[in-house]
Amino acid sequence: MTALLRPAALAPGDTLALVTLSSPGPAHHPDAYARGIAHLHAAGFRTVTTPTTTGRAGWTSGTPRQRAEDLNAAFADPAINGILTTIGGNHTAQLLPHLDWATIAANPKVLCGYSDTTVLHHAIHHMTGMVSFYGPAVIPQWGEHGHPFPYTAGHFHTVTTSTTGPGPVPVSGYLVDEDHRTAQAAHRARKTRPAPPRLALRPGHALGPLAPFCLPSMRLLTGTTWQPDLSGHILLLDLSDHAYRPEDFDADLTHLRQTGLIRDPAAVVMLRTPTRQDATAYAHVLFTHTRGGSYPVLIGMEGGHVDPMPTYPLGVAATLDSTTLTITEPAVIPREDRHGI
Repeated sequence: MTALLRPAALAPGDTLALVTLSSPGPAHHPDAYARGIAHLHAAGFRTVTTPTTTGRAGWTSGTPRQRAEDLNAAFADPAINGILTTIGGNHTAQLLPHLDWATIAANPKVLCGYSDTTVLHHAIHHMTGMVSFYGPAVIPQWGEHGHPFPYTAGHFHTVTTSTTGPGPVPVSGYLVDEDHRTAQAAHRARKTRPAPPRLALRPGHALGPLAPFCLPSMRLLTGTTWQPDLSGHILLLDLSDHAYRPEDFDADLTHLRQTGLIRDPAAVVMLRTPTRQDATAYAHVLFTHTRGGSYPVLIGMEGGHVDPMPTYPLGVAATLDSTTLTITEPAVIPREDRHGI
């Protein structure tokens, strides 16, 4: 197994590169993109863009090579401290043949995004051992009307700046119950409602590295050079957006199990189910796929495509005790330690 490669902790005044690796989100949602930048500046960061950040080439922001070159350049630039994706999509996997793994390994940085960024997180970790972060993106989270949800911004800060274990993932007593389009048309933040509690389908204790991923995106890595080995991991299952149905969940779990990608987990945690979908249907699918195991199974955990969003560091050790998920080791190291390597 590749040794864990932690990036340097973020600090006030750091420069973040904003990258668009798949869907041309800034071109489609310029107002939310501009708000995201403003909120990042208010949080104390500087931001820079790449040639494809605001680009548009059909359903992506540029050719695979163009997008990959922008990401390679962001890792290579010593003035850039972290990298945030603007949005997800379905075509980040196109970058993988064009990435400079040696440059990435030599310049580990905080890389944060979710959804389709799954393929990049797990490919980079598989090839280099680098810790990256399954968490908020520029447009959907940082670009919220008014300000980002405090839970989201606060946990991102905790995980990306703390050089000790971040501790238990905090409970959020609310969840967002409205889509972006409706709220943006009304020029206000999205509505929330009380969140149901986390529920242990099979209580127990587990210890292992965190492996957050969006299921349909993870399927794109199966059978490739970049397919990860997730045995012994605490799997954090992100169920994609509101169009993702229980039957899709069933098909994806079947595929990932049959390819061996999610064999022998330490625990299985299903993140919050898509807004306005029947959570019991997804829970039934998960129970069917996990009933032969002895590992803990938890549903209703904060994160995924339902805001507010915690930040989950890929590959970092954690424990699960019934409904409490604790990140037990740091995801980042002190800046001076990284510069001294």
